[in-house]
Amino acid sequence: MSKHTLSHASQILAGDGVAFNLGDVIFGMGDELRNSLRGIRIAILVTEFFDPGSVGNAIIAASQTPAAGTADQDLDIDGTGVVDGVGILSFCGRVSITAVGNESARTFTILGRDANGRPQAEEIAGPNTTTSEGVKHFTKIDRVIVDADTAGVVSVGQLSSGPRGLRRKALVFPDGDRARTHFGVEGSSLQPSGSYSPGSSTVQTATNDDQRAEYQPVSLTQTTEVTYLADLSKEGLGENFTDSRQRVPSAI
Repeated sequence: MSKHTLSHASQILAGDGVAFNLGDVIFGMGDELRNSLRGIRIAILVTEFFDPGSVGNAIIAASQTPAAGTADQDLDIDGTGVVDGVGILSFCGRVSITAVGNESARTFTILGRDANGRPQAEEIAGPNTTTSEGVKHFTKIDRVIVDADTAGVVSVGQLSSGPRGLRRKALVFPDGDRARTHFGVEGSSLQPSGSYSPGSSTVQTATNDDQRAEYQPVSLTQTTEVTYLADLSKEGLGENFTDSRQRVPSAI
C-alpha cells in the first residue's frame, strides 16, 4: 500500500470530508481541488479584510434630476467616490438610491462589478422620498440607468450600515451551525463577532440576492477581518446576472 504525505497547509478527507488549502494561492488551489477530486466535498479557508472607508448617499452619483423625456437615461457618475468615470465602493457592498420625491414608479438599473471583478447587474425599485437599498454586492459601478424621467432629485451611493459582500459562498454544516466557520478581528481584539448569510444557491435574476456570502460586522467603523470556509462545490461561479446594456468599465 502506498503512503501519501500531506503538507501542514493541506488536509484531504475522503467521503463527505473537506479539503483545505491554507497557502498563499488559496483560490487557485481551491479551483484545482474542485476540478480534480470528484465526489468529495471541497472547501477552502478564506480570509478577507474590510476597511470602513468613506460612504454616503452620493458617492456614486451626486444629486441630479434626469429629465430628458426618454426611457433608459444614464445618470451622471460624478459622486465623491468616482475615479476616471467609475464609482468605487468603499467596501464590497450594496448600492443605495436616495430620492427627494416619489420615485416608486421608476426602476434604476445598476451595472458594475461583483466581489470577484465580474460584470453584474441589478434592478432597484425607486424609493418614495427616502432611501432604498439593493440586494447585490458591488465593488465598482460603471453605469446607473433610470427607465424614465424622475419626479425630483435623486442620488446614488452606499450605506455604511449594509453588509459586506464576500468573494465566496460559505460552507453550511449539516446541523445548520455557521458560527464555527468564521471569526472577526476588529481593531486589536480577536473574538467571534458579527453574522453572515452563507449565500444563495439560486441562479441570479435582475432582483434576487447574489450568490456569495455576506457578512454583517459588529463595528462599522473599524477594519474587519473575516475568515470562513468557502464552499467550492456550490459556489455558482459564472451565474451572475448581466444586462444587455452592460459594458466594460473604464480602466482605473
